[in-house]
Amino acid sequence: MKLLLNTTSPYARTAHICLLEKGFEVETQIVNPWADDEDLLKANTAARVPALLLDDGRVLTESLLIALWAEHERPEPSLVGDNAEAVISAAGVAMGINEAAVHTLVGRLVSDGAITVPKFDEAPVGLRRRRSMVTGLLRLDEQMAVLGQVQMNLAVATAIVALDYVGFRFPDAPWMPDVPNLRLLRSEFADRPSIANTVPHE
Repeated sequence: MKLLLNTTSPYARTAHICLLEKGFEVETQIVNPWADDEDLLKANTAARVPALLLDDGRVLTESLLIALWAEHERPEPSLVGDNAEAVISAAGVAMGINEAAVHTLVGRLVSDGAITVPKFDEAPVGLRRRRSMVTGLLRLDEQMAVLGQVQMNLAVATAIVALDYVGFRFPDAPWMPDVPNLRLLRSEFADRPSIANTVPHE
């Protein structure tokens, strides 16, 4: 199987982590969703990553649907465990953080014509996106403290992806909240191959 991704997408990283944690042997191909990449368009009409090309020719898209497929194909080790509701709840918060971060970047691109000009951030929609990131990170920090997870699962994976993505895209942001539980979680899994080998970069 082959996973079409880029080196920054939190969605592609989430899918990649889940596949690696399930023990799938995955070939990866870097594509550019913004450049109408031919291979990506052929795989996914929405021109979004991730896209997972299965060996039988079928294509799976959307990170959580790929995670669902992986869970179905290989139930062990489970991505949700015995506390499925809490794990899925936390993963939903993490995915909301990623959505807000990604849409902030898209909003900058659309409103300013250049992703490096952050006028969008101070507009009403941009401020709402920022609020979503801040409140989401704080809620996720609380949820991870309650879960007390030491085992990799969907909540842990998506929480780390969200923390890393916000830090990657908004370095030294003055509005970044204090999230000690998330940072501790990140440090505990820093050397895990699925985490260490998928860190976002340009």
